[in-house]
Amino acid sequence: MPRKIHGLGLVVGGGLIASLFLLFIFFASASQSDTMTPLWLGVIWGGLAMAWGIFRMIAGPSTLDRVNGGTDAGA
Repeated sequence: MPRKIHGLGLVVGGGLIASLFLLFIFFASASQSDTMTPLWLGVIWGGLAMAWGIFRMIAGPSTLDRVNGGTDAGA
C-alpha cells in the first residue's frame, strides 16, 4: 500500500486557486485598481491553504487522522 502524503491536496489546490486569481488580476481588462482589490483575498486564501498543506506534509500524520477519514476526537 503506498504511503499517503498528508497535505498534498492542500498544496495543489491552494496553488491552483492562488495562481488562477493571480492570472485574473494581471490579465483582466479592468482598468480601475479598486475593483481588483477584493481579488487579492483569493490569492491570500490560496497561499494560506498551500502553507497549511506544506505544514501537514512536514508534520506528517496527526493523532486525529483515522484510516477511514474523520477524527477520533470523540473516542
